[in-house]
Amino acid sequence: MAGVDHSRVTATSTRPAPPVTPARASEVAPEQDRSPRRTVLVVAFLVAAGVSAVTIHAHAMWFDEMQAWNIARASHSLGDLFSHLRYEGHPPLWYLPLYGITRFTGDPRAMQVLAWFLVVVVDALVLFRAPFPVSARIALVAGYFFAFEYSVMARSYGLGVLLLVAALVALGRVRPRWTAATIALGLLAWTSLAGAVLAGSLALVLAARWWRARRDGTASRGAITCALVSAASVGLAALTCIPPSDFHSFSIGIPNSTDAYLEPTRLAAALGGTWRGLVPIPVGVGRWNTNIVDQFGGVWLQAVISLVLVVVVARVLRPYAMAFALWLVGTVAYVLFSVVVVLPDRAHYAGEFFLLFVACAWLAYAPPGRMGPTVPATWSAGLPALLAVVLVAQIVAMLAILPDATAHPFAPDRTLAAAAVDAGLARDVVSGQDFDGATMSGYLDTPVYSIARRAPMRFFVNDEREAVGNADLTAARLVCDAAGVAQRRGRPVALVVDKPVPTPAGVALLVETQGVRLYRVDADASPPGC
Repeated sequence: MAGVDHSRVTATSTRPAPPVTPARASEVAPEQDRSPRRTVLVVAFLVAAGVSAVTIHAHAMWFDEMQAWNIARASHSLGDLFSHLRYEGHPPLWYLPLYGITRFTGDPRAMQVLAWFLVVVVDALVLFRAPFPVSARIALVAGYFFAFEYSVMARSYGLGVLLLVAALVALGRVRPRWTAATIALGLLAWTSLAGAVLAGSLALVLAARWWRARRDGTASRGAITCALVSAASVGLAALTCIPPSDFHSFSIGIPNSTDAYLEPTRLAAALGGTWRGLVPIPVGVGRWNTNIVDQFGGVWLQAVISLVLVVVVARVLRPYAMAFALWLVGTVAYVLFSVVVVLPDRAHYAGEFFLLFVACAWLAYAPPGRMGPTVPATWSAGLPALLAVVLVAQIVAMLAILPDATAHPFAPDRTLAAAAVDAGLARDVVSGQDFDGATMSGYLDTPVYSIARRAPMRFFVNDEREAVGNADLTAARLVCDAAGVAQRRGRPVALVVDKPVPTPAGVALLVETQGVRLYRVDADASPPGC
């Protein structure tokens, strides 16, 4: 064609392509491929939203979920709310929207609607804003923690995931949005102590990066502001979680004495969190709260495997300065958190190690930013391969747990509450097991009488009064006390217990599910020995 400089065309067409980094991986595809990829992401988002709606609707909420709802429901003011949280060891952020919702309804399914909204937003941010390949984004939202632990279960951790992802979206840019990142990290610290640890780790790494950037004049005021505000928020959130002197733990992995901190097995269990979080594959289908390694050895084996895994991840992340630093700082912080606060010996607590890994991978894939280069000019298959292995493990764990937990009641208390309603005893539940009694209280939206506390209750209190009251609760005494309540009220009561009790005349089993029983105790029942 006339006027065309063929030498210029040839020179341009043979110019070497720039190196492909994780941040550029999605940019080198032809323009015409972007629309099909977006279509895939839209379909994945709609499927994820639909699956979440179905699984959340089918989910029978358990004690940890209903405890937060019950506290919010029982609080007549914000002062009440903060007072009731003294024994919880949780910052108040999750309880504030629940407090607002419970002003209008006592139906705990409203909390599940909120949980569904949060997971939909998380899925949208991951699918459309994460720097990962399309397949990795889809696998992440379909994996165990994002599709079950932090979505189906309505707890503060779901809100924490949303704030973490929002912070990563703000940070993982060429020009980070420091205001958005500061708000997200500051609020993340107020969702849970585990969230505070991650927010604090990110703050420390940002501060260190800012200090190094001062040498070449590239330091950002927004970065140090974000770090300082986040650190202050972490400190204040931690202060709200200091329990009263009569606090008593009833949870596995939370100690009640200083001697427990000195046990070598506690350190080993804490070290095992990396393995349990990154590879949460259970022993079998439906075996929630287990890990495939449990059947091969104790906590020491998992500790050794975790240490190896920590080193492997560190070597892969070594070229990505900020991600590498966050992995080391966050891992040490979470091990210390596990030793001092709660062991990751249950899958839902080990999830913080997985979230740490996701944050590190996100920053490694993100483009270089104002804080200095975070990715090398070239990269190997190490990071994508590691990400693929971890996400495959998440998918396997999800397939082993989510379908079974959807097809069968995850917890017994919704079934027990329905049985109490059918028997006409919804307002007369007597609790011989306060974990289940408190959960039933949430479903029934009414107080239940606690035999241990000798008073009505709306939520469980982790104090010495509860511990002392449960010390001598024999099966016979449970029946005697329930009969006494029935006699005082002049009508039958429903006794909920987690063990079989004597069934003399006037005492009959209504339902048994998942090891928990509900008995009808008549007002004229006369158990022997009362």
